[in-house]
Amino acid sequence: MSGPIVVRLPRRISKSRFLSMGAISWVYRITESIVVKYSRDIGAGEIERDNAIYDIFEQYTPCPYVIQSFYRTANANFLPFMLASLDTRLKRNQRREKHKVLQVLRIEERHLIERWAAELCAAVAWIESLGLVHGDLRPPNILFDEQDHLKLTDFDCVARIGDASSGNAPPWARLYPDPLTGKGRWGLYGPKTEQFAIGSLLYCMTRGHEPYGHPDDNPELDVVRLFKEGVFPRVYAESDELDRIINRCWTGYYESIKDLAEVATHLPGAKDMGTATTFSAEYCAQKRNECCQLVREGFLEIDDV
Repeated sequence: MSGPIVVRLPRRISKSRFLSMGAISWVYRITESIVVKYSRDIGAGEIERDNAIYDIFEQYTPCPYVIQSFYRTANANFLPFMLASLDTRLKRNQRREKHKVLQVLRIEERHLIERWAAELCAAVAWIESLGLVHGDLRPPNILFDEQDHLKLTDFDCVARIGDASSGNAPPWARLYPDPLTGKGRWGLYGPKTEQFAIGSLLYCMTRGHEPYGHPDDNPELDVVRLFKEGVFPRVYAESDELDRIINRCWTGYYESIKDLAEVATHLPGAKDMGTATTFSAEYCAQKRNECCQLVREGFLEIDDV
C-alpha cells in the first residue's frame, strides 16, 4: 500500500494569514470570519475521517460547545474563525524555553475556568450521546470564541465507545496495568478514557501547566509509569470542587461523561455557560455559499510548476 502523498499548498491559501500547522493540516484565516483547514497529506485519511464526523454531527441539533463546519471538500474544511486555543492561552501565560515551562506568569480567572470545565464536559457528553468518543482531548483541540466560550474541535480521532483505544501521549491518556501480566494497556474507549483526559485538561487550566510539568518537577520523571501506577500530581480534592473533579476524572469515578457534565454544571462559574450559542441555519448557509464561491473561483487549485 502506498503511503500518504505530501502536497503543496494552493497559492491563494498561502497568501492568507497563517494560523497553525498540525499533524494533518495547515490552518489559514481566509476572511474575517472563516478559516480553512487544508490537508497536508493526501491519502493519509485523517481529514476524510474528520470531515465524516461533521457529516454525523450535522444530523443532530448542534452543541454550542462543538465547533460547526461551514463547508467541506475532499481535502479541506472551512470553519469559523476562533480567537485562540487553550494551548495558545497556556503558553501566553508562561515564560518558556523551547518546550520547557520556566514560570507560570498568570492563571485564568476562577469563574472562567469553571465555565470552561462545564462547557468542555457538555461537549464531550454530547459526543458520548451519539455513541462516540473524541479520542484526542488536548489543549490544541480546545478553542475559544470572541466571548471566551469553549469550542471543541479536531475529530479525526473520534471512535465508537467500546473500540480498542489507541492511546495518546501523557498526560492525555493513561496506561492501565494488565492484572495478569502487569504490562500496560490502553483499554477500551469510553467514559474512563475521556474523563482521564478531561482531568488533565482541568489541571492545566487551574495550574497553568501540564501535570508533572511544573518548573520544579524533575524533567526525568517517568510520567507514563507514574500514571500507570495511579500516582498523580497533588490536588486538594477535600477542599476544592474543581480539584475533586480532577481527582475523580483521573481515577475513573464517573460512570458516564453525562454524569460528569451534570456535576460540572453546579460549579459557580457554570451559570454563564447558557450564553453560548450555535450558528443559525441561515448564517451557516450564507457562509457555505461564500466558501462554495471561493472554491468555484479556484481557491483550492494547485498552480502548475
